[in-house]
Amino acid sequence: MSSKVYYLNDRAGSMMDSIPFKGVKVLQDAGLAGMIKPGDRVAIKTHMGEWGNALNLRPHWVSAVADEVKRLGGMPAIVETCVAAYGENVSRISREDHLRVAAAHGFTEETMGCPIIICDGEYGTEDVKVEVPNGVYLKYAYLAKKLLDFDVVIVVSHFKGHVMGVFGGAMKNVGIGMASARGKYAIHNITHPEIVIKTWQINQDAVKQHAQAPSPNLIERMVDNCPCEAFSYDGETLTRDSERCHQCGFCFAYLFQGVYNFPPELIPSWPAGITDAACGFVNAIGKEKMIFLNYAMDITPGCDCGFFHDRALTPNLGVFASRDPVAVDMACIEAAEAVTAVPGSSASEYGFGEANTERFTNCSSMAKLSQWAQLNAAVYNGMGDTEYVLVNSVTEFTEAFNFPPYTTAEPYTHVHKEIYKKINMDPGDYAYGKLPRLSMEEQSKKPKGKVKEISIAEEH
Repeated sequence: MSSKVYYLNDRAGSMMDSIPFKGVKVLQDAGLAGMIKPGDRVAIKTHMGEWGNALNLRPHWVSAVADEVKRLGGMPAIVETCVAAYGENVSRISREDHLRVAAAHGFTEETMGCPIIICDGEYGTEDVKVEVPNGVYLKYAYLAKKLLDFDVVIVVSHFKGHVMGVFGGAMKNVGIGMASARGKYAIHNITHPEIVIKTWQINQDAVKQHAQAPSPNLIERMVDNCPCEAFSYDGETLTRDSERCHQCGFCFAYLFQGVYNFPPELIPSWPAGITDAACGFVNAIGKEKMIFLNYAMDITPGCDCGFFHDRALTPNLGVFASRDPVAVDMACIEAAEAVTAVPGSSASEYGFGEANTERFTNCSSMAKLSQWAQLNAAVYNGMGDTEYVLVNSVTEFTEAFNFPPYTTAEPYTHVHKEIYKKINMDPGDYAYGKLPRLSMEEQSKKPKGKVKEISIAEEH
């Protein structure tokens, strides 16, 4: 039987149409209330953004979900995991740094109204090995240990493109976002027994080119930064002592600078590997305990784990919720494919501005992998179904969305009536008169604007 996906678009004409409240509404329609009992510990798995990236989910979109959990009698917590070192300046490798970045992006215990828990410990090492029932690549995956402590898990995802997974949604938020540090490396197959990173050939031509840069250049940093002290450079050749290497994965950061001639099997394995791990984690936690909310807003070509973001590929679409992570991602992809791209975006620039042009395949993937790979792999391993029924939800007024502690019966003016009896708003004789001194016709003319456009080099 086809899964149901509940949907509300991004248009608004009242407070009830506000995006965070629409997110709560589709969760309600998808059955959230029936999942939570009073006293249940409820994990809200989200992504709080990388340093330098400004289009992660807004904190109040997520806190609205936490408020709904509390209204239902649950005890919410925002949960995340440490990241693997995929760049020299990744900011969320440790719990301490991750929480500092989260706070800079507006995610704190105070703003969320609940704890924020990094579920795989101080350095991403606290995990549990779980079976992947029918993986395309993986037999096992490594789940952040504390995620098993919760009675219910709400996966709140930002739907967008992704250079490795081709797109990022509910499945990526589970498969990568719930994995420990070594779990993330395993998903990317850089610790695969047959193609492990310490067997990758070094591109000496690229090494020589990087070594010519001013000190400290990339090669010097690669040697100095290796915790195992496995690299050495004699001025001509970069070498690696494989015996010293214990697969910490830190040199993965240099993959994208061309230092390695990495195996051709590596990159194509990433989308299916993500869903393999997601399937293992969903089975370990229990699919009956999970529900999925996708915000299809700010649909950038790259992920929130990047140090920057590009212009969105498509207009904002709205919010989608389902008990099926495969169906909710499929609904988002089809909705994103059905619209014309944002003018001036990479989709328009590269010739994929028209609808139904597989713009994630062509504008997000670093290797032009198919945007359908995650979805087909997820169906193969039995995590869910791409066939779905889209249910158009309807917004409705509820007192729960009012700014607390005020209600329709007890609005601000009623609560503070005695104070305002003492306040006089009379400004005195402050205006020239009821007629403007600049006519409405004069006010309505377009004024002079840009005279010319120059580069910063031309400024002086």
